[in-house]
Amino acid sequence: MAKKTQRMDLQRQHNWYVAHRLSLEFEEIMYDPFWRVEDVRSSGIKTKIAHFSTPGRVMHLLSQNELWMYLDLAQNSDIVETYEQFAIPLDFSLPIAKELGVKHPVYIGSQNVPIIQTIDFVSIRDDGTRVAHPVKQESDALRERTMEKLAIQEAYCELEYIDYQLTTSTELRTVKSESLEAMYRHRNVNPFLKSAFEVWLSNFLGCLSDDRHDRASNILERSALISGVEYQQAASFFYCALWNDRLQMDWKKRLKLELPASDLGIHEHVLVA
Repeated sequence: MAKKTQRMDLQRQHNWYVAHRLSLEFEEIMYDPFWRVEDVRSSGIKTKIAHFSTPGRVMHLLSQNELWMYLDLAQNSDIVETYEQFAIPLDFSLPIAKELGVKHPVYIGSQNVPIIQTIDFVSIRDDGTRVAHPVKQESDALRERTMEKLAIQEAYCELEYIDYQLTTSTELRTVKSESLEAMYRHRNVNPFLKSAFEVWLSNFLGCLSDDRHDRASNILERSALISGVEYQQAASFFYCALWNDRLQMDWKKRLKLELPASDLGIHEHVLVA
């Protein structure tokens, strides 16, 4: 059920925050973002998408920019967890706003009930450190009121030892983002197909070395035939290999399989000691 913000009062919002906070503190509770897709009225693109590693968990993303930011985080091997719509407690944000000399946001039509501020993403790296990624349109990030709200977020992150990295639409609107969006549903291999994947990858690399200048689709077709799998399965394996860095490509190129593999920069990922 969507959160109702009409005639908002502090107790109702506090109850939302408690549920959100408990989901962060107890592993047995599925993470509950402070805002969900159904809570927010917007003319933009809102998305529900499966979490990159937790079965049954759905990410609530409130814009196209948030989707692209999430895909970048999900594909980053240094990131082990990502929390969207991460709430800043009023005990922090109200004193910060006062110290900064800015007006704390309030619910429209309420008796000046302060809105709990949220950070679009707070992620945990594999070394245990945290990083925050507020996501904004380039033009919006330059507006005075937006800058004031972001200043509250940045100050909170400094107090909580969270790295703060504002990310704008200009940085996110890339060919790589489009490619990651297309690959996402292929990121995992069914456990029953892992052996078949390894066989296919070995055969694909052999076909690739035979003629790197052939169309990627032709190389895929030959690898599928040799491996005894359907072309569609080989293509899924191919996207999975790219997502998981088993293969490399030029991320500045659009992933069109009719292009030569050499033009796409397709090659085996080599680990450097």
